[in-house]
Amino acid sequence: MQSLLTFGEILKTLARLETYIQGLNEYYTQAEARTPIDDALIDQFLAKAAALEAAAAALKTVVYNPTPPA
Repeated sequence: MQSLLTFGEILKTLARLETYIQGLNEYYTQAEARTPIDDALIDQFLAKAAALEAAAAALKTVVYNPTPPA
């Protein structure tokens, strides 16, 4: 199951992203108010997150079909 290594890397990356988001939450709460540019970047992040969610869900529809060696 070589896919376990890939899933491990994905989960580590998601944990880092979660930490970054928590940091931004604290930043916007305590250091500085969001700007329109921040809001636009958050919208881009939300769009990418939705696309990644759809791509992840699509993995459940993949059908194993090994290609014979040429």
